[in-house]
Order: sequence, then structure tokens, then C-alpha cells
Amino acid sequence: MKSLSHFMGQFLVFVFVGIFTLLSVLQLMERGAIPWISIAGIGVIIALLAGPFVWLLRDQYSEQHRERLTLVAFGVVMIAAPITLGLALAFGVPAYIPPFQALIVGGFIGFLVAFITEHTVVPERLRAAQ
Repeated sequence: MKSLSHFMGQFLVFVFVGIFTLLSVLQLMERGAIPWISIAGIGVIIALLAGPFVWLLRDQYSEQHRERLTLVAFGVVMIAAPITLGLALAFGVPAYIPPFQALIVGGFIGFLVAFITEHTVVPERLRAAQ
């Protein structure tokens, strides 16, 4: 079985997550009011937190180790997000919780900004994989 190149793997991830994000945007449009402030806030927070963190990890770990860390982080988020949301709803902590679709769109925008910034602004020595 032939393996995908790193570029093709990244491209496919962005395409499929982009399609999922587009479906979320359509659901928000169908709902009537799009919470742009929440989307922009989530995007900025993700870009500011994820971008530098990933750029620093890139110099510390090999590509294979980073792939494992990505899977572990994804698993932790997939477990922690619904538990956190459920506890917040059960105890009435937040007065305003943005819709799930806003979280998806804001997260995608934040990661897209971090990705584009990495490939256009960040110096090559910080992007270089070991």
C-alpha cells in the first residue's frame, strides 16, 4: 500500500476539516444569527495559543513523535470537551455558551491563521523539522 506524502496528508486534513467547517457555517446561517464576535474570539485565542506552541514543539520532537502527540492531544480534547461542556451546563457556569458550530468555525479559522502565519512569517529555522 502506497503512503501519502506529508504535504498530501496535510492537504487532505484541511480539505475534510474545511468541508466540516463549511457545513457548520451553513448551519449557523440557517439558524439566522451568526455569532461573529464569538467566532473571531475563538479564532484569535486558538491562533495565539496553538501557533507558537506547535512551532516550539516542532524543534523538540521528531515527526513520528509529533504525530503520536497529535493523536493523544486530539483524544484528550475529544474526551474533555463534552465533559467540560456537560459540567458547565449542569452547574450553570457560563451565562453564554456559543453554539458548537461557532466553536468549529472559530477553531478552523484560528488554526488556518496559525498555519498561514507559520508558512509566511515564521523564519525557516523555527519551522525546520529535525
